[in-house]
This record gives sequence, C-alpha cells and structure tokens, in this order.
Amino acid sequence: MKKTINKYLIILLGIVITTSCDVLDQEPKDLIASSDAIVDARSAESALNGLYHTVQSGDLYGGRFIMSSEMLALNAEAAAFQAYWQELSTGNVPTSNAQLEFYWIAAYNAINAANNIIASVPEVTELSDADQDRMLGTAYFFRGLMFFDLLRQHGEFFDLGSIYGIPLPLEPSNVPKETARSTVQQSFEQINLDLEMAIDFLEDSGDKYYVSKGSAQALMARAALYQKDYATAISMANLVINNSQYELEEDYNAIFNVEDPSSESILELNFINLTDPNVWGVEMYVTPPEVAVRADLMNFFNSRGESERGGLFEANGNLYKCTKYGSAATDDMANTILIRLSEMYMIRAEASAMVAGGSLEDARTDINRLRSRAGLADISSIASEDALITILLNERRAEFAFEGQYWFDLVRLGRMEQVTGRPSYRRVMPIPLREMILTDDVLIQNPEY
Repeated sequence: MKKTINKYLIILLGIVITTSCDVLDQEPKDLIASSDAIVDARSAESALNGLYHTVQSGDLYGGRFIMSSEMLALNAEAAAFQAYWQELSTGNVPTSNAQLEFYWIAAYNAINAANNIIASVPEVTELSDADQDRMLGTAYFFRGLMFFDLLRQHGEFFDLGSIYGIPLPLEPSNVPKETARSTVQQSFEQINLDLEMAIDFLEDSGDKYYVSKGSAQALMARAALYQKDYATAISMANLVINNSQYELEEDYNAIFNVEDPSSESILELNFINLTDPNVWGVEMYVTPPEVAVRADLMNFFNSRGESERGGLFEANGNLYKCTKYGSAATDDMANTILIRLSEMYMIRAEASAMVAGGSLEDARTDINRLRSRAGLADISSIASEDALITILLNERRAEFAFEGQYWFDLVRLGRMEQVTGRPSYRRVMPIPLREMILTDDVLIQNPEY
C-alpha cells in the first residue's frame, strides 16, 4: 500500500552535544548536517536505522528522559553535583535547565529524521510495497511518540482547551525553523493521525525490537487515555491484550532479567554495542551515582509487602539503585522497554471505570490480575472514583517504577500538588530558555515561568 507524499530533498539535522563531568560543558555546541538524502533502497534502510539510533539517545529513551520524570515524581533523586539533576530532583526547574534543552533537541532531531522518511520513501521506486509500508509506519509511530512525550513534558496535555501545546513540524529541514506552538487539541489531533497512519501501514511482527501494528495500537491506547477518550483506549487495549504475540509473564522479575524481549514486551529498544549504549550504568551504577532511588520509594514498596516488584531495587552503599537496566557501571547494553502488556491492563482498568456507564468491577478485575502476579492480595472493592484514583496511582507506581510513567499519572489524575507539595504550574516543564532565544520569542513560554 503506497501513499503519495511530496518528495523533499533533505539532509538530516544532526546534533553534536559535548558532555563531561563539568556541567559547564553540557551545552549543545553545534547544529550540523550529517546525512545524505534518501534516494534508493540502501539509503532508505540507513535512514530507518538512523531513526532507531536517534530515539536511543541518552537524552531520550537511553535513560535521561525516564530519569527526569522519576525525579519529578519523587521516585528518584540527584545523588551528586550536577545542577540539572539537582533542579529536577527538587521540582524547582528553571528555564535554563540543561537536561530539558538536551531532551528538546534530541526529540526534534528524531522528529526531523521521521519527517525525512515520510517525505522521501514514497518516491523510492525500487522499494517493495511492504518495505515502504514498514518504513513509513515506523516513521509515523516515532513521530507520534515524540510529539506525545513532548506534549506530556512541555504542554498542558491535561487541558484539551489549552493554547499551550507544542510545535508540530511536519516537513524535514536541514536548519532549525521558527515554529510556533500549536494548541493542545491540535497537538493531540496530530498525534492521533500519526498513530492511525502507523496502524494502517504496519503489520504484526514477532520481533519486538521493531515497531509493529501492536506497538502502534498500544501507544494509541495510552494517548487515548490521556485524552479521556475511554472507548478508544478500551478498544485499542483489547486488541493488544487479545493478540497472541503478547502474554503476561508469570514472574515479574523475568521481564527485566533476560536480554531478549519477554513475552510481555511489546516494544523494546535494543542497545547492542559501545557506540549505542544506554546511560543508566553511567548515571546510576557508578560510585558515587548521579541518580539514586529515593528512600520514599523503598518505603512505599516495603509498606505494601512488595517483594516481587520491589525486588528490582537494591542497596547501593548508603543509597538505592534500580536494577531494571543492569546493576553495574559496565551494564550499558540493557534494553529499554517502551511499552509492555501490563500497561494495557492498567489502561483498560482505568478506562473501563471512567467511561460512561463504566464498571468499577471490571477495573478491579484487571488491577487484581497484576497484583496477583506481584504476590499481593486482591482488592476486595472500590468504593468511589476518588478511591479508584488512589488505587490506580499506587498500582501504576508499583508496576512501572523507573519506567517513566508515574509523574505523568500524578499530573493527569490531579494529584501532583497533593503528593509533591508544588504549585500547580509545575505540572508542566518550561520551554527551554535557549529555544526561546533562538526563535526570537516565536515560542510562547508556559505560564509563570
């Protein structure tokens, strides 16, 4: 199935970021053109591999985006001197925070790489229909994922009527462009469109290192839940749950203690060599670590008798570390699981209770399925919507600790201020100061920053 999309002559936007232990060296130095145009099957495959490599950046899903959200959620803390970690750890994040800038650049670099594929691949006549579909579906998926995570971090995603969405560049460019922010509604509409295109193009695949129809349906379920489109969330979650390629692991720890994807994994990023490492080992397992697990999270696990899920957090001297991504400074090849099946059960539980005419009993059944695997007693009843929210937050915190979910759950379910004690405007991270300067204030800053 080929779709007609205009061809653009494109050079990918490359980012050179020099890093060291000196925080003054953490600023991005140059923007350089680093890739040739897509003109044949070989260059198209190279561009697709480059897209996977780009989303594995240490500032994206190679570690630091997840670490940042865990710090904001009070699951993690800064254990050394880096200023940007200290700021995220306290939640008092200024517009000059270096990690926000690194993330913003890396995310839009990935979007530009996806735009390059979307614009150019349909014109490569030597590609088969199946290869074109695979490439385009992957590009739409990652562009939708990047827009979604940018919106979650920098936009008022919890208010569909807000003007504070994100820039939505849809064409490739070899130079940074001044792109104004879209509204939250417009941002979600583009995310939905990209994921619909991904679902349309992609096929099911048994190789969980590559984007598939199932991973696009799973991400659509997540995005629909954030929009309170509960019917779509249930529909998409059901499609994934009923897909025979995915099955809950009986042993929670087995999800993370094996190199190859588990039966529960829907999409993993595979870190395979020294030129493509994750950064968890560098940040968490060195002595002293840059990032540590807060004692509050360990107390949470202990208070619940969480010997299974809490077993992936262990002492590291006077601190604690998460072992979902390895346990030593040399463990830089561990994979990042972007989506797994248990999230579909949690999405279905929440949506089943919140949809018009919904069922708290259906929600309880799905939640108890995950609690049972963790060795916990069933929840006997859910008395109210407020009680449901408390249960959802606790279960999601336990199930997805250090997987980058809990912070956004606190925000979207209206408990951020209560749990963290921060003012409500801190629900959203600021647009990085450098971007405001480079765009000559074309971007509008979030309120109160």
